[in-house]
Amino acid sequence: MSRVLVTGAAGFIGSHLVDRLLEMGHEVTGVDCFTDYYPEGAKRHNLSKALAHKRFHFVEGDLLRLNLESLPTTRAVFPP
Repeated sequence: MSRVLVTGAAGFIGSHLVDRLLEMGHEVTGVDCFTDYYPEGAKRHNLSKALAHKRFHFVEGDLLRLNLESLPTTRAVFPP
């Protein structure tokens, strides 16, 4: 399968998308930042299944401030 990038990976929709993509056999890079808008504990819980998966890589950060060239090359980007 291919490598995909999911932005907002720790949110409710993003985390479910990450889990499904992993089930389908994709390698997934998830990007999210933890803000006061959404409880950090809830976001970390949303990612708990994915973080234990060998084909998941999590990058904590704001897309506006990340060096996007440091992210792995992907075949698709999913913004939930």
